[in-house]
Amino acid sequence: MNEQQKILEMIEKGQITAAEAMELLEALNMTKEVAAIPVVQTAPKHNYKFFRIKVTSDNNSVNVNVNIPIGLLTSIGEIADKMTTMIPPDARKDMESKGIDIANIDFAKIIEEVINGTLDEPNIIEVEAWDESNKSMIKVRVYVD
Repeated sequence: MNEQQKILEMIEKGQITAAEAMELLEALNMTKEVAAIPVVQTAPKHNYKFFRIKVTSDNNSVNVNVNIPIGLLTSIGEIADKMTTMIPPDARKDMESKGIDIANIDFAKIIEEVINGTLDEPNIIEVEAWDESNKSMIKVRVYVD
């Protein structure tokens, strides 16, 4: 027996008034409406502590580590869109000739996702390039952890 029939039987037996039955039916309908609302699952937030940039080479001619606390990224986020314009044109052309087009990277969006903890993949950029002058592979990795 469903809830509505139980309420009608209670009226029939004189256990509740018609007004009380209406209140119960309205409450029952509200409960069903709330149950019908889909539950939205949110992605788990990541608690990143550092924004890291590592540049290394096979022969150790290059070894650079930059570690930026996530808290400082709010300041960097304000200038993120201008960061690509700071790269000299000849360096940009050299990067583009090797298949690296930084103009299409939305640094402000990446920084926003890092700060909010919604960046799913901690590896942001990984690049390997051959350095002919030093005869070694240069690896650049930008990531958060």
